[in-house]
Amino acid sequence: MLYKITIEQDYLKADLFNRETVMETQEFFDIVADSAQQYRRKRILISVHSSSPLFAVERSGFLRRFKDVSEDPAHKIALVADTEELGVSHQYIETLGRQQGMNVRNFRDESSGVVWCRSENDAAGKKAQRWRKS
Repeated sequence: MLYKITIEQDYLKADLFNRETVMETQEFFDIVADSAQQYRRKRILISVHSSSPLFAVERSGFLRRFKDVSEDPAHKIALVADTEELGVSHQYIETLGRQQGMNVRNFRDESSGVVWCRSENDAAGKKAQRWRKS
């Protein structure tokens, strides 16, 4: 697993490469959540590349680690996947996160996720390309 965290002006960007296990996912989400708190970013873009799909959301730590971030009404978490299979797993994360009150969205491409992260409302998210099951 490799990752890169970038602090942008108005959001935190987290790139993940070659993730294979739930433990690697937990480690990555811990780093991202800690970085978001440290740099006071309410908006997070998580872009996953060349990784296995994740359907063990509860074990991954996503809901637990981003609960603090989601307490702020201005928070947003954008998920971007580089394959359709990963997009489906991100759709599952989005569904569970939204049930927990998180403002999380799944996108086909990074530019759509960035537009949504930077927007002041969810209207931009409705126009952006999102992964949807055909």
